[in-house]
Amino acid sequence: MTQTNKTTPPPKNLAEALLAFQKLAVVAKKDSKNPHFKSNYASLEAVIDAANEATKFGICFTQEIDFEFNGETGMTFVRTVLIHAPSGEERVSRTPIRSKDPTDPQKMGSGITYAKRYGLQSAFGLPSEDDDGNQASQGNQREVKFVKPTASKEAF
Repeated sequence: MTQTNKTTPPPKNLAEALLAFQKLAVVAKKDSKNPHFKSNYASLEAVIDAANEATKFGICFTQEIDFEFNGETGMTFVRTVLIHAPSGEERVSRTPIRSKDPTDPQKMGSGITYAKRYGLQSAFGLPSEDDDGNQASQGNQREVKFVKPTASKEAF
């Protein structure tokens, strides 16, 4: 007696592939520490690792630097492109690059990394790992009392 192979057919388009990917509930691990705020965050590498899980469904991505000029002024963006390889469908989003000093390559590089990280998280709908959810559910809530406001005669 032969068994039938019950495999799910591959997604036909980008929307189906994104749906299948999001059903995995992939999160970007908070693997880096911000020394200024003493908090953890997901590095670009962790976000890329999470996004690469979408290759199981035929989705790959590119991130390029993009420019838009309006007369004398311009804006720089990270252009994130999600590509569903089997169908050739694409979805594009742009994240502005912010830098305190665009003439300083290190500060500009930080702005590019930041835009790539958040642009990729947004394009894939990737949340960061919840590392403080346990604290919120440990009963540390304060009792909130609502007080009915009263009108003061001096206010009129």
